[in-house]
Amino acid sequence: MTLKEQFTRDLLERCAQAKAIGCGMSAKSLQTVTVKGGDELARFILGRQGTSDNFDKLAKKGRLDLSLEGLVVDKKYASLFSDDEVNFCFTLLCDEGYFVI
Repeated sequence: MTLKEQFTRDLLERCAQAKAIGCGMSAKSLQTVTVKGGDELARFILGRQGTSDNFDKLAKKGRLDLSLEGLVVDKKYASLFSDDEVNFCFTLLCDEGYFVI
């Protein structure tokens, strides 16, 4: 399994967990993940300087660990994203009080 495939798999697992607590991803985003991959969805969202569909809902529930942004900052996926993309996600997470170790 490639790193991109692993990222997509992990993202889909997080999406399933988020859906279980009422913070599901939009159908359009989910389709993008399954067709193009989770890394492509992340780059699209980060390219427009936005947040993922469920970021605010997950923040309110204290579950940013399930967010796309939380996965982007995971060190095992560092080679998939630019420093700017990772730093943007890290800043979003920190602004919500979620500190990644």
